[in-house]
Amino acid sequence: MNSDDRGVSIAVGYVLNLAIATMLFSALLIAGSGMVRSQTRAVTHDELSVVGQQLAAELSGADRLVRAGGAEDLSELGLRSDLQDRTAAGGYTIDISHDSTESVGTVELRTSDPEVVVSVAFRSETNVEGVTVSGGPVGIGYDESDGELVVESV
Repeated sequence: MNSDDRGVSIAVGYVLNLAIATMLFSALLIAGSGMVRSQTRAVTHDELSVVGQQLAAELSGADRLVRAGGAEDLSELGLRSDLQDRTAAGGYTIDISHDSTESVGTVELRTSDPEVVVSVAFRSETNVEGVTVSGGPVGIGYDESDGELVVESV
């Protein structure tokens, strides 16, 4: 019998090259996905910081309007803040809390995947109703019966 191994060596070499290429490609995908997730988290944090600062400024501005306006003007107070609907991570929620004894409040913005939480402080002598709304445009009004600013999704 004549032994000929040339055909086997070509097939084995091809399978080995394919296996090595698959392993390298998988390693690149795994490493790349971690980097993309890290960048998404950083961009989302920056976006939420900007949105939080914008809303905090609007709340402080509404407080100044309430304190400066006469009683007949307060029922007409209505501000609209066009906040972005989504971030790099998708939708987000806004949680507003206020401590009337200290005249300070917090705007907390949160995404779920990846989980990013940003808190922005604001000052308001007028009480602000504690509320949680989804991200996007919000309206700021004044409730004369309760004597507080009210934030709601628009």
